Amino acid sequence: MKKKTIIIWIIIIAAAVIGIFLLTRPTVLGNMKNSYTEQITTASDISFSGEAGERIKFSFRSNIVNGELNMVLYDSAGNAVYTLDEAKALETFYTLDSSGTYTLAAECKDFIGEYKIKVYKTD
Repeated sequence: MKKKTIIIWIIIIAAAVIGIFLLTRPTVLGNMKNSYTEQITTASDISFSGEAGERIKFSFRSNIVNGELNMVLYDSAGNAVYTLDEAKALETFYTLDSSGTYTLAAECKDFIGEYKIKVYKTD
């Protein structure tokens, strides 16, 4: 009888932990992942809608063998509003200044390597 009670409590606690995680995890707004073995100059982007005051999280990983990689966030007017620092691994946040569509561009110049980025809404 004790074993059944312990098992039931373990199941209840596990279900509660999973439920809390699912309710509090950040919303994924977009992601990019590219890998290049030969030099390339190119740009890739993702767009997402946001409201003024929303907090956005960027989770970025890269392995730059050669060239340049710039991650730039543009607002709906095309203005560069935030540039991510070059890093092998970076978790950073940005609060949106205005409502609209934002575009995150990965701008590669003579680039060899790989990168991966996910954008989350954290509020």
